[in-house]
Amino acid sequence: MENLETIRSWPIAMAILLATTTAATQTQKASVATFEMGQQLIAVPAPADFEEAASQFENVKHQFTVTEDPGNDMLGIYLTHDDCEKLRAGGFSPFNFYTKVSVRRAIRDEDYSAERFANLVATFRKSGSQVLDINGPTMKSATERLGIGLSELNKKETQVDFGQPVNLGEFDVRPNVYSVMLLVNFKTTTGDGETTVPILGGLSYIRVRERLVYVYTYRRYKSKADAAILRAFTTQWINQILAANSKATRR
Repeated sequence: MENLETIRSWPIAMAILLATTTAATQTQKASVATFEMGQQLIAVPAPADFEEAASQFENVKHQFTVTEDPGNDMLGIYLTHDDCEKLRAGGFSPFNFYTKVSVRRAIRDEDYSAERFANLVATFRKSGSQVLDINGPTMKSATERLGIGLSELNKKETQVDFGQPVNLGEFDVRPNVYSVMLLVNFKTTTGDGETTVPILGGLSYIRVRERLVYVYTYRRYKSKADAAILRAFTTQWINQILAANSKATRR
C-alpha cells in the first residue's frame, strides 16, 4: 500500500505557467543547495546552465507550489540561466525547459532501504499504467488540482486537459535510480481560447543517503531530438546529485 501511495504522489505538474510574472525580491543563489531530511543532509547541485529559482523568485515558488501534490514537500525549482535573467529584468515567458525536486512528506525522514526501493520499482512497473490512466482517480485529481491552481494564477477560470499520457519507457535503471519518460499534450482553456502544448516529462525516483527523492525534468516537445536531449540531461543531473552525496555523513 505504501508503494502505491508513493507512486500516486508523483505529480503530473506539467503546467507551462501562463500567469503573468514579475521578478520578486532576490536572494543570493547557491550552486548547491542542501536539505535536512531527518538525520541526513541531502545536497542538490543545480544542473549545468540552470539556477535554483524558488529561492530567488517568490512568484515562481508560488506558481509551482499550487500545482504540487499536497502530500509532497517541494525542495527546489530549477530554471535555465536565460529564463532567470528574464525574470531578473522583470520579464516573463512560458518556460520550455525546467526541473523540480520533491520528496514525499510522510517518509521524508525515514531510512529507505535498497530492498524497499526495489519493491517500489516493481510496484510502479505493475501499477504505473493504472495510476496514469486519464480516467482514473489519480489523473482526475491531478487535472482538477492544476485547473484550480492555474485559475488562481491566471485570475481567470482555466480548464486543464492532459489527454492520455504516453509512456515512452524506462531510460535510466540502476540499483538506486529509476527513470521513465512521459509525453503529454497539455491543453488549457480560458475565455481567451485554447492552448495545447506537448510536454516531455522525465520522472525519476532516486535513493540518496538512504532517502527517497523525486526528480522531475520537463521540456517542451518539438521533435524527436527533444526526447534524447531530456534523457541525457536527466541522467547527467542525477549523476551530479549522486556524486554530491557520495561522501555523506549523518547529522
